[in-house]
Amino acid sequence: MLKRTVLILIIIFFALPLSASAAFYNLNNIITDSELTDNNAMSLSRIQGFLNDKGSYLANYLTDGLDGPKSAAEIIYDAANLYELSPKYFLVRIQVEQSLINDSSPTQQQLDRAAGYGCPDNSSCDPDYRGFFNQIYQSAEAIRGTKYLGGIAQNGSTISGWGPGITKTTLDGIAITPENAATAVLYTYTPWVGAYGGGDQSFGGTSLFAKLWREWFTRHYPDGTLLQKYGSSGVYLIQNGKKKPIWNRTALLANYDARKIILVTDNELAAYEDGLPIQFPNNVLLQSPQGTVYIVINGEKRGIVSKEVLSDLGFNPEEIIPASWSELNSIANGDPVTGSDVYPTGILLQSKQTGGVSYIENGIRHSIWSKEILRSRFKNRAIIQTDQAEIDSYASGDPVKFKDGELVTARETGIVYVISNGEKRPFKSGDAFNSLGYRWENIVYTSVQALNIHPTGSAIDLE
Repeated sequence: MLKRTVLILIIIFFALPLSASAAFYNLNNIITDSELTDNNAMSLSRIQGFLNDKGSYLANYLTDGLDGPKSAAEIIYDAANLYELSPKYFLVRIQVEQSLINDSSPTQQQLDRAAGYGCPDNSSCDPDYRGFFNQIYQSAEAIRGTKYLGGIAQNGSTISGWGPGITKTTLDGIAITPENAATAVLYTYTPWVGAYGGGDQSFGGTSLFAKLWREWFTRHYPDGTLLQKYGSSGVYLIQNGKKKPIWNRTALLANYDARKIILVTDNELAAYEDGLPIQFPNNVLLQSPQGTVYIVINGEKRGIVSKEVLSDLGFNPEEIIPASWSELNSIANGDPVTGSDVYPTGILLQSKQTGGVSYIENGIRHSIWSKEILRSRFKNRAIIQTDQAEIDSYASGDPVKFKDGELVTARETGIVYVISNGEKRPFKSGDAFNSLGYRWENIVYTSVQALNIHPTGSAIDLE
């Protein structure tokens, strides 16, 4: 006997713009201005940990600073804060120029020319620029000065004519139009595209900077995360390692929590392959050009085999939305809905005797172990009271888990997790949580028992 679930859906579409597929590296937008100037991007301990993890000689390097011996991490951290530049920039720069991040035994010449500033090829360094400390500080001062960022602020371009919106040809013959000041700075510093962007294959150039930045510092997010590019209204769901655009506001608000959207840069978003779009919310009815009616359930379209079955589901035919084949083909296929299916769209049943709530779908009973899981998975869904005997009549399945993307913890553990693919993945540190853009106010406190439904996955870190 087919059970009825009545859902009324009011579909109001608001088109969300989509960014076009980007090349692997956007040569006109290597990094953003905020990425270049974010001096708080890495703490001192994180810089030191980065050098340790890479096995760099610089992890244990000491040299004279302004007020005594300083570690490489301290020099980078102090210069970044003094000149308001990102420590990430210096780490990538010294790798591009002298491979100092992954070299465990560099020469003195590599250290003397660390950032490649004031040290022309095939020529000795100016004494004022020679040495690791001088290289970091002198290059930082120059970038902040009139030759680089200061020149762009005053005149619209750097000392060599690179500026936002100004098209120039690199020394290896590629026309570049920087989209921001940071990219103009990078081409002023290294006016070559290089091997990783289709330029001169004999050296890395600015495309090597782009490659390393992406590999080291582009933030990567677990499945279930909602991402939005700065300055855009388009929202994407990360699923199976791909970004799936959510095409309308109804699908976004019906299926997801907009408070959990994380803002990212264009380059961070471009790091994901494109996935199929999410155009419709759950339980919407779509009709193909041939007349077949489908219901969208959990991201799949399930064909309804007859008008009688459609009627038994409790839907009004006026709720059916005509859909093109291209729209339908963008939705994965699921099993057809037949008259033998029991609650194919799912229903929440609450025991009159115990007060416990179970979710019944396709005739399978899934217990709900906490009110937090109930709110996470079934916000605004009606709950039907019934006898425990009816609930027990359905075959038992796995308990319901938190929705992917949910931030969860228990007061007894003090560990914050994000749910992804049904696993709970712990954050390695508070720094990782904050730097990835998660919000503490979105953390859901639940029971240890509810957490333990989810196997523990790999820890989430920044690098």
